[in-house]
Amino acid sequence: MTQDVHQEPSAGTGPAPGSGWLLATTSLAAVLMTLDITVVNVALPEIAADLDAGLTGLQWVVNAYTLVFAALLLPAGALSDRSGRRRMFLTGVALFTAASAGCGAAPGVGTLIACRALQGLGGAMVMSTALALIAGAYEGRRRQSAIGMFSAAGGVAAALGPLVGGAVVEGLDWRWIFYLNLPVGVLILVATVLRVPRDRTGELPRPEGRFDVGGLLLAAGGCSASTTAW
Repeated sequence: MTQDVHQEPSAGTGPAPGSGWLLATTSLAAVLMTLDITVVNVALPEIAADLDAGLTGLQWVVNAYTLVFAALLLPAGALSDRSGRRRMFLTGVALFTAASAGCGAAPGVGTLIACRALQGLGGAMVMSTALALIAGAYEGRRRQSAIGMFSAAGGVAAALGPLVGGAVVEGLDWRWIFYLNLPVGVLILVATVLRVPRDRTGELPRPEGRFDVGGLLLAAGGCSASTTAW
């Protein structure tokens, strides 16, 4: 005589509450951060004409974002382990959104470059924590699928950046490349605050030992140099 044995799934195998909202907000943030790497290139002629910017200034409009993003990605991740990943994510989105407003309202190329650097800082804070948040909300195959969707969102955004930039510049103005980030950034903030709880394990315990400032500065400099050389 055989007896069927039914095993109840363990409580920890399912996705965390609010994981769907978490995946949506982090993926949308990935689209926003990645889009701003390529979307600006199409608008450079209009920026040069409007702000009377030279070639060097235009190069820094592009490079300020990518250099700061690459240089601070590792330090932002290390800081998030101490301050909290969800908090770091929200701070990064808020900073990126505010910097986008500054880019759109920039009266000169110097202000635009400074705000682009702040965008890069916000982007580093977001992207250094987004994957960790997803990994904490999903397990097993669900985690693999969620990370795949997150990565695909960023890849599609990178490919569509020039098309989006061209359409915005043609239909509106180069400043709207940055202004259009504002409602999306606010949407991400509101959805994260209202719908995304802390991960199921709570905030991770703070790492032991002192914060290695020298090592992080060395890593940041190396990433920045590699990005510049590339």
